[in-house]
Amino acid sequence: MFWETLLFTASVTLPVCAMLLAGIALKRFQFIDDHFVTTASRLVFNFCMPALLFTSIINLDMASVLDFRMVIYAVIASIVTFLTARILAAQACTSSADYGAFIQGAARANLAIVGMALAGNIYGSHGIALMSLALAFLVPLYNVLSVFVLAYYASDKNDVPFSWKKLIIDLTKNPLIASIVVGFCFVSLGLQLPAVAEKVSLYFAQITLPLALISIGGSLSMDVLRKTSKSAVWATLHKVCLMPVMTVLVAWLLGLRGIDLGIIFLIFACPTAAASFVMTKAMGGGGRQTCC
Repeated sequence: MFWETLLFTASVTLPVCAMLLAGIALKRFQFIDDHFVTTASRLVFNFCMPALLFTSIINLDMASVLDFRMVIYAVIASIVTFLTARILAAQACTSSADYGAFIQGAARANLAIVGMALAGNIYGSHGIALMSLALAFLVPLYNVLSVFVLAYYASDKNDVPFSWKKLIIDLTKNPLIASIVVGFCFVSLGLQLPAVAEKVSLYFAQITLPLALISIGGSLSMDVLRKTSKSAVWATLHKVCLMPVMTVLVAWLLGLRGIDLGIIFLIFACPTAAASFVMTKAMGGGGRQTCC
């Protein structure tokens, strides 16, 4: 039983780790460089990941996978984790200007890349469908909350008033949110893509995970890890220890079982979203030591 569990765990996690290590090796031996990583990350964020979310939603059989208990719990628990991260930020950060980066790093999960890959490895197509359903609600929520905290505390840092108008503009420009909205519009209106457009969208979706994982591996820096700040350590402990334990325990007490409970674990145990660093820097948040 022990060896079967160990082998199953390895079969789930090793493919993801192998792609990350491939990114590190390719960068080390100069097959890829920082320019490639930057360009690939932009491609994933602006085209591939939106295509993945869009195709997942339009092909989602709502009747077979919809579980309002799981979705509602995931949404509420995600909001709570942002609140607990804010409380912890007051203890871990030396300046309120770093709160936005800390909160995002401590609460935002990499669902579209690592979460989707792990859900597929563990539960197959049904796991991908359930994770896609969760993504449809959590990706907009994560982006709204992340943009809000970054904009709010960046206004403190830059000594400018917080602007709701700028926040709304930032949200409407987010390609992940746009792809989800368009996907649900297609589903609700009963529309279908032309065959050529659907195949092109599928091509973009299929390269999302490998390209994103290689890019993440290529962006990892051992020097930065050795210089990790206290705030980054606390954010990491909140993200990979406190969140999974508390959310899964409460979900179990509320009666969630089986694949629903497994998806809840994956949602809150996933590492911080790769896009969080890019978003933090773009919106004037803290540096690498606070958000990664």
